[in-house]
Amino acid sequence: MLEFVKVDVTSQVEAKYENGKLNLYMGDAKVGQVLETNEGLQHEMAAGFEFDKDKIYRYENKQPNQVRSYVDNCDDGWC
Repeated sequence: MLEFVKVDVTSQVEAKYENGKLNLYMGDAKVGQVLETNEGLQHEMAAGFEFDKDKIYRYENKQPNQVRSYVDNCDDGWC
């Protein structure tokens, strides 16, 4: 079962005003946008990201797959 941790990435996110929208980027990847509605500012975030209490979080796999061996069943001693 996959377990995820919530990591604060707020300081890594930049906002760019493009075509009348405020888009949020982490590096070259768009992670969300901020929209102005009748209810105020709304944050639409990409899958794996969350806006909560003025911070942006990314969900990361708690235990990423570790490479144990680059080959399987190596009994010959050369690998």
